[in-house]
Amino acid sequence: MKALFTCLPGFGHFLPMVPLARATADAGHDVAFATAADLCPRVEAAGFRAFPAGISLSDQLERAGHQYEEANLPPGKQRFESFVPKMLAGVAAPERAADLVPIIEDWSPDLLVHDETDFGGPVAATITGIPYADQSVGMLRPLAMSRLAGRTLAPLTKEWGVDLGEFGGLFRYLYLDVCPPSLQSREIDQIAVAHPMHNLSDAGPGEDGLPPWVSDLPPDPTVYVSLGTIFNRDPHVLAAIVEGVREERVNVIVTVGPDNDPGALGTQPSNVHVERYIPQPNLLPHCDFVVNQGGTAMLDILGQGLPILVLPQGANQFHNAEACVSRGAGRSLLPGEISPGSVRQEMQYLLEEPGYRSAARQIRDEFRLMPGPEEAVALLERLADERAPLVSEAVGRQGAVTEPEPPG
Repeated sequence: MKALFTCLPGFGHFLPMVPLARATADAGHDVAFATAADLCPRVEAAGFRAFPAGISLSDQLERAGHQYEEANLPPGKQRFESFVPKMLAGVAAPERAADLVPIIEDWSPDLLVHDETDFGGPVAATITGIPYADQSVGMLRPLAMSRLAGRTLAPLTKEWGVDLGEFGGLFRYLYLDVCPPSLQSREIDQIAVAHPMHNLSDAGPGEDGLPPWVSDLPPDPTVYVSLGTIFNRDPHVLAAIVEGVREERVNVIVTVGPDNDPGALGTQPSNVHVERYIPQPNLLPHCDFVVNQGGTAMLDILGQGLPILVLPQGANQFHNAEACVSRGAGRSLLPGEISPGSVRQEMQYLLEEPGYRSAARQIRDEFRLMPGPEEAVALLERLADERAPLVSEAVGRQGAVTEPEPPG
């Protein structure tokens, strides 16, 4: 079997697909990725063939910012639900689909696996007549967002003469649900082809190891601070976090992102270590809790049983923060609430109240009960062979939606 994986060109979208891609390759299948050219070196460093397809994330955001007035909304749930579907379907999808069609025709994959934010993948797969699987990036996004994406895609699908259905191609064949049940939206019961699969990450080949100082940290609690690789541009947010935690009796590990300068945070006390990037799966076992923006990395953090202080900055992070707080596994500060004092206070709550760690460990245990990537490979093999929707046998899916298969 040949499987083509496609994703939005960001670390937080590529890395969550790596466990399934590696498991697929380990099962003896040919695997390649298609994403924007600027991410291809990272894909190749992880050991996969990479095809350039679509525009960079910065170009995508810039074009969508000019095209859709919803881009002017302040960061939050409303902006995410109204702007992001239009950006993904109206700006990113046309360019990526146009590049993917000749890649598929030339490389001849048996199926395509796309992250659920890449609507160009279903378009290209449908044009070329191959089945495809949706890999979720966390909690199921509100179905209203998928419907908006479907409407935004309409001119593109009309141009190509294909029908992707109400949800922009999602939920047609197979939806790999990576979210543990207690964090998941109730709308998941409406997805007939949803199958659970944990995708907890490992560093894998091509990753740098841990800095040597990690093994020599004092026995004080260790706090890992990261705002990811996309929503890390505002230096004042990171500076406020570091100022809020550095005077406490904790080890502080900060990663600023590959494109930022660690020196921009200035001179720090000896208990604060600032790096551009450290492989999170290697680092998390050394940590006691995490300060994070609440992106896709949140699942890996909870998969280690670590409580989180979530500081949402954009995209789906506000939904994720609400779910984490509701579950009792963390606390949250909205953008206007972030200050050194508020961060320090929230950290003390997380360190002193054992209920947060207990809730996080319960989520970790949920992950351990979920099928892993190796079992998901069997679903991909079935999909490539049967070329038909793989309806879940899960109880409670009466009345669930399944998008119709394309003609032929």
